[in-house]
Amino acid sequence: MLKSRLLTAFLIGPLILWAIYALPAIYFIAFAFVLVSVGAWEWSAFITEKLSTRVIFSAVNILLFAAIFISDNSDINLLIIMASLLWWIVSIPLLLSFPFSKDNVIHTKFVTAVIGTVLLLATFVAMVTIRQDRDYGSAYILYLILLIWFADSGAYFAGRALGKNKLLPTVSPGKTWEGVIGALVVTTIVSVVALNLLQIPSSQSLLFIVVTLITVIYSVIGDLSESMFKRMANIKDSGHIIPGHGGVLDRIDSMMSGFPIFFAGLWLMEKFG
Repeated sequence: MLKSRLLTAFLIGPLILWAIYALPAIYFIAFAFVLVSVGAWEWSAFITEKLSTRVIFSAVNILLFAAIFISDNSDINLLIIMASLLWWIVSIPLLLSFPFSKDNVIHTKFVTAVIGTVLLLATFVAMVTIRQDRDYGSAYILYLILLIWFADSGAYFAGRALGKNKLLPTVSPGKTWEGVIGALVVTTIVSVVALNLLQIPSSQSLLFIVVTLITVIYSVIGDLSESMFKRMANIKDSGHIIPGHGGVLDRIDSMMSGFPIFFAGLWLMEKFG
């Protein structure tokens, strides 16, 4: 499994880097559009096994992604980001109380559909907005993706070497507190190195590191949240499109929380940094 994961990462990694740096803005948007559209199809499996319903959910989401791009309304985009941030706050007590009773509102198809739509929309909005911002652009997209990759790697190896205390065994039995600490240690180093590379003003250095660490913590929560929905739907992997990694959602679950949180952190740096 590890060899398959590494081989896939080796093959896909350069493609992602190329998409971030080499693609003109419109093609990057298309890349992000395809990514979240596939994510919508995979999320539909959390709602139902019925093919017609899955197709309708995916089609509605694709239309919403297109409408958001065409309208390019900053107020609507901000509302979408804020709605996703609300979910990431609510998700913490849900994760801590999982598994919960079948009559919990989170089990309803409508609520699951709304949550998926909001999270995918927020991911799309945050990716495109950061990429198109002249003050951030490709470098910050690359930083966030590498940050999450480093966090995943730090968690994986620290968890394997030192992991004894389970994080949330009812949600994701393989994750440990030691793995989370490993992720935070590695990404703290990454953030310090990035201060110069991204030319972060010294007055904002501490805030940037804090934003980075909060983003990493929420990337773990994003991973756990997807695991929670998979368990509710009795699904092992969201898909099988990526060998050794499962589906697209299994790869972007951390980004679904990481991008909106990072976006909000950059906004706070502008306002209060």
